[in-house]
Amino acid sequence: MTARADRRAPSRRALRPTYAVAMPGPRAIPLRPPSPGPAVPGGAAALRLSGVTRVHGGRPVWAPVDLLLTPGTLTVVTGPNGSGKSTLLRLAAGLLRPAAGTRACAGTALYLRGGAGLRTAQTVRAAVTGTAALAGRAQAAAAAMAALGLHPLADRTVGTLSAGERVRAALAAAVACRPAVLCLDEPTAALDERALDDLAAVLDAVRADGVALLVATHQPGVLLPLADAHLSIADGRVVRR
Repeated sequence: MTARADRRAPSRRALRPTYAVAMPGPRAIPLRPPSPGPAVPGGAAALRLSGVTRVHGGRPVWAPVDLLLTPGTLTVVTGPNGSGKSTLLRLAAGLLRPAAGTRACAGTALYLRGGAGLRTAQTVRAAVTGTAALAGRAQAAAAAMAALGLHPLADRTVGTLSAGERVRAALAAAVACRPAVLCLDEPTAALDERALDDLAAVLDAVRADGVALLVATHQPGVLLPLADAHLSIADGRVVRR
């Protein structure tokens, strides 16, 4: 199965070493070391997976997958619990190694689960700018806060934010690192209708900035109308719809 998301022409983003920023829980966001995977040849894609799979309990999670993400596209991943959505995203971000196949990424790959990963006692400003400072991109942090409408919340602590506001803060922290690929695992969880609409607008803006988005969700109704590609995982297969 080959999935291709190519709504926009590829950007001229320079090929850089791949990093993965995991946001697994309520603590500081750790920067992982460079992935040993090669860069995408010629800069034609943000991410390329070729024949990749992952083994769990001695069996493949899904049949070998081919996936191509180009800059400025949104690919939505759906499927039941336990189908391997999170595994696919973590593999795409470089947090997991494939049991077979190859992965190549043209730059930084980030993984974010919901609004997790920010210290609840931190202010929004510190949470966003602190993450970008680790990557040397303080100016990008200020721009991300402005783009996501976070300046009115800048002096509030993360623990006082609503679920939707926390997702926006976590997204700003990720976007400030200027990733080539952003893997979002269930960003719609616990969001009300208004927050879902806000999230859709934010993701559209992030995509317009040239980021390749790979988003897993149980609530596809909001995101599928925006998607350039839809991957469905079921019965051990990843299928493009």
